[in-house]
Amino acid sequence: MSDPFALLAVTTLLSVMMLAIVWSLRRCGQPGVRLWWQANLTAMAALVLFTLRGRIPDVLSIVAANAALAWGLVLFHAGIARFCGRQPPWRAMIAGTLALVAGIVTWRYVFDDFNTRVVFVSAFHATLCACAGYVLVRYRPRGRPASHHLTTAGFAFFLSAAHALRGVLSALSVMDHPATMTSPGLNAAFLVLGALALPGLTMGAVLMLHDAMVRQLEAVANTDFLTGVMSRKAFEHEAARELARAGRGGHPPQLLIVDIDHFKAVNDTFGHAAGDAVLVEFARLAAASLRLPDRIGRMGGEEFVVLLPASTLEAARHAAERIRSLAEDSRVSGPFGTVRYTVSGGYAAWQPGESLAQLTARADTALYLAKLSGRNRVLAHAPAAANVPVELASSHR
Repeated sequence: MSDPFALLAVTTLLSVMMLAIVWSLRRCGQPGVRLWWQANLTAMAALVLFTLRGRIPDVLSIVAANAALAWGLVLFHAGIARFCGRQPPWRAMIAGTLALVAGIVTWRYVFDDFNTRVVFVSAFHATLCACAGYVLVRYRPRGRPASHHLTTAGFAFFLSAAHALRGVLSALSVMDHPATMTSPGLNAAFLVLGALALPGLTMGAVLMLHDAMVRQLEAVANTDFLTGVMSRKAFEHEAARELARAGRGGHPPQLLIVDIDHFKAVNDTFGHAAGDAVLVEFARLAAASLRLPDRIGRMGGEEFVVLLPASTLEAARHAAERIRSLAEDSRVSGPFGTVRYTVSGGYAAWQPGESLAQLTARADTALYLAKLSGRNRVLAHAPAAANVPVELASSHR
């Protein structure tokens, strides 16, 4: 077996391994995975046909092999589009594949010119690789690192440039230009590079899938499953970081604890479905009323906590009163009927050297007194030295 075909055989084995990896991820729930393993399966079949060149008819080792490799790249690009939330351009890709096959058939059985076939194949592959790279860059994740997207895009652009170079050199060969593709080593290099395209791109896809799954698991762990706000653990982690930042000389944060009044009565009267609906609606209203840097989490049951970074006690009062007023005006309707509810809240300003547990305890004390004072109100806790709560909002019955 000649060296190029030996390398093709090794590349085929690499494709088998990549196929197994992508196949194992088919149930991860990420878009594009099914298309990626189909792409690798198709490319693997193409590489097998290429490897058997001279032992099987040319219609299989040339026409079918090139068509399969081209379709494998189409499927991979479609998977990239789906993964990035886009709709694959199926009509254009199918038309391009059919045109490629027609060109290969024409320049094998009508004119039989190897270099012209290479021009057709290289143009097709260069275009698809460039499009895949563009989609990865244009629709990469925003607001978080996208190194795997950019790395995969970089490899796609490199492959596009390599295919374009091969096409140009082959076109020059057709025109008998001195810069031609006559070097066997150069031909072998381009052949192997083309065979490595899908395995290499698939490795990038696997890295992107891994990153997406890790972030998905982080989101599940950090988000309350019912209301969509931060989980208690995630909130406490974020609040601890903010307090540490304040301890290094930043502006002091405020902490607000809000509790839905008579929540047990809602469950007992309307059912637990109604209680869940109230929690979801309140979380939505409260989150929508906050500033961008503010954080809201569910501490458990009907209790929510809000962190107001770089804020003042007066600003916390306004935020707490706004939340209380929105809840009082809210109506939650469903098969269970219409539920009206109110909330009570307690808030406190962070004091230098104070831990999150201490700050939470003071805000919780203010909440307790708001409950004792008749509910549907918000109270502030005075600095620790005074050790008495002060009512900063009017009573609402």
